Amino acid sequence: MVAELVGGPVRVVDTLVDHQERCVLDVELPDGRPAVVKGDVVIERSAREARVLELAAAGGVPVPVVIARAPGPPTVLVLDRMGGAWLSPDQPARAWAATGAALRRLHGVAVPGLAGLGDRDGWAAGLRGMATHWAPRARAAALDEGVVGATRAAVDRLARSRSEVPPVVTLHGDCVPIHVRLSQDDEVVGLLDLGDACRGDPAWDLAVLTMRSPERLPAVLDGYRADPDLRAWAARAWPVYRALRLVAEVGWLAEHGFDPTDAIREATSAAHATL
Repeated sequence: MVAELVGGPVRVVDTLVDHQERCVLDVELPDGRPAVVKGDVVIERSAREARVLELAAAGGVPVPVVIARAPGPPTVLVLDRMGGAWLSPDQPARAWAATGAALRRLHGVAVPGLAGLGDRDGWAAGLRGMATHWAPRARAAALDEGVVGATRAAVDRLARSRSEVPPVVTLHGDCVPIHVRLSQDDEVVGLLDLGDACRGDPAWDLAVLTMRSPERLPAVLDGYRADPDLRAWAARAWPVYRALRLVAEVGWLAEHGFDPTDAIREATSAAHATL
């Protein structure tokens, strides 16, 4: 199928992801160009990523170019391979600030028909929907019931404490540092893996990005050009968003055959920090 899409055989250089829902291959195209091939059994996720990538690129966001696509099932996306180093905790503050600036550009892109966080309409409903979806999966992965309950209670408190709904923007949806590529000058050359893009609170992406590097949040907010209201809200929401994201991570890892031990430890610590 890939050969038909790109006009000839491809050489597989490396397997980057391989589980029951999707695979991601680092390949060389017939003309020698490096590319990434993404196969996905979830048709909507692949279609969403293609749509977001095209609109984001048109909006000046540094994202991979869509070279070819087969609607499936299974779906196949062939993307331009982005070079550069991934964002890591030891990168300088300017790299984190550059990531904040890139996220602001992404958040400003309009993507018609994009679902809300947790596939729910409304900010609070999205958070509660995520908690409801991932709680049983995290418990099945041996996350303590008290940790799950504390996280859900923190979500409820946060939802009740906010009288105004946060602004709604286009979120990356899985904005972890390994999905950011940097040049040697610490400029962002690629935001990757937008299959989980959704609509929601901009502070969600900022919290997920820094959930393991909280000391980098100020630099991200500086690069984002966050106003005082967003800075204050991000500081309030960060512990709750981090705890919820880690509960989801525990459930996702176990559900996809990966060891959730480290995520369980982090989720437990994050839940305690919300008390």
